Amino acid sequence: MDSRNILSETEKIEALIDSNSFHSLVVGGNRVASAILGFNDSRLVDFVRTPLATNLPELQAVPEYTFELDASSWIKCLSISVAYGTKRTFFGYRWEDIAAITQAIFGKAVISEQEFERVLLVFVQATLSMVNINKKTVNIFVTNESTLLKKRLWFESHFPGGTLNIMSVEEAGVFIDLFLKKQGKYRVSAFASLNKGYWYLLSMRLKLPHYNVGDQMLEALSQRFEFILMALDEMGIQFYSGTNNDTMDNTLYHFNYLITLMTGIFDNLALKTNSQLGINYADLRRVCINNNAGKEFLREIRERNQPIRDHIASYMGFINLIYEFRELVVHREGLVNTGFENRGDVRWRANFIRINMEIHDRLRTCGDTPSQFDPFTEWGFYQMGGFLLLDPYHFAFEATMKLTTFVDKYLELLGYPSFIASARNRRDNFADTLNGFERGHLGF
Repeated sequence: MDSRNILSETEKIEALIDSNSFHSLVVGGNRVASAILGFNDSRLVDFVRTPLATNLPELQAVPEYTFELDASSWIKCLSISVAYGTKRTFFGYRWEDIAAITQAIFGKAVISEQEFERVLLVFVQATLSMVNINKKTVNIFVTNESTLLKKRLWFESHFPGGTLNIMSVEEAGVFIDLFLKKQGKYRVSAFASLNKGYWYLLSMRLKLPHYNVGDQMLEALSQRFEFILMALDEMGIQFYSGTNNDTMDNTLYHFNYLITLMTGIFDNLALKTNSQLGINYADLRRVCINNNAGKEFLREIRERNQPIRDHIASYMGFINLIYEFRELVVHREGLVNTGFENRGDVRWRANFIRINMEIHDRLRTCGDTPSQFDPFTEWGFYQMGGFLLLDPYHFAFEATMKLTTFVDKYLELLGYPSFIASARNRRDNFADTLNGFERGHLGF
């Protein structure tokens, strides 16, 4: 999704959820879908679902809308049963117009009933969105229907138009979590909250199960990782607060810090490796897992622990990428930023930074691919003529995921057991909180 102002003044979310998507995901054991449904009665998020006969209690608990028809058997209004009665919303779209849009979306003159009903959901979302004309309530439509997600910006730029906020289940989980955090609420379920520090501590521990307490160097690593998670969320809040000079500056503030924290974690791992493998370089400037500055150190690692050296080698493109950014933000000219608005057939906006070809090439070595649903790549890259641009938030999100897998495997190769595997089965308050957090939290 592009950057849009749907968070800065928001006090409540109204979410239309696609029952078919959620039913399939919950049956398949998808944690995020189940966790989203767990926030059904949170008071800050109101859910309504598309009609579907289901035997899932968590879906049955969500009110569904129904269609009230006119004399010609077309939709007159949407009807939703709520605590105080029945809420009715006028439906002002014609069958012929929705059919024409369905033909355009699927690229054919003869459409099926199923295809029509898929596109009809977008017009239901448009109808529900029009009820809230102030910025304090935001409507989102949560679906994993790929056709609707691929065309979500097209719908907003054409017909029915307007801000529709069509999100995947994963995106909605992150967005709802950012909304709650902006309200100062660090939730693990609809009503269970933690303080900020404990929330990020548990998040870190689940992402790095092979982190164990008791080592000063690794405790420094864990704290830096927690701060990365905080910086990422702050960038996410800016992303969903629109594109302007203030959100750009705030984003870069947290982005620059995130980059330095990541290289600090690389340094923590290198210093721990130096002592644990008995390399014991006294000149700590030589202790580095970046192949530009640590060639001799990496050779020593190879002689003592080949699996660790192989692990570093498999992530060297990523490591070099982060160090390249560090050189820019700490030692060299910094990052050039630019607000961008695409005013073509599909309109969208973003806060971008400009990058060079070397960074672009390193993105590809990290596995960057075109996004299924967005105009930029999974890592946030977009090219406009001769300009190479990058969305900092999407980059930071993907980089943090990659860092997570790199660090935890590194700790395992250093010989640390999984703390989480043993903690899950303990019968104490920490284990209960950890297990509840794992089941019910939203966000990254």
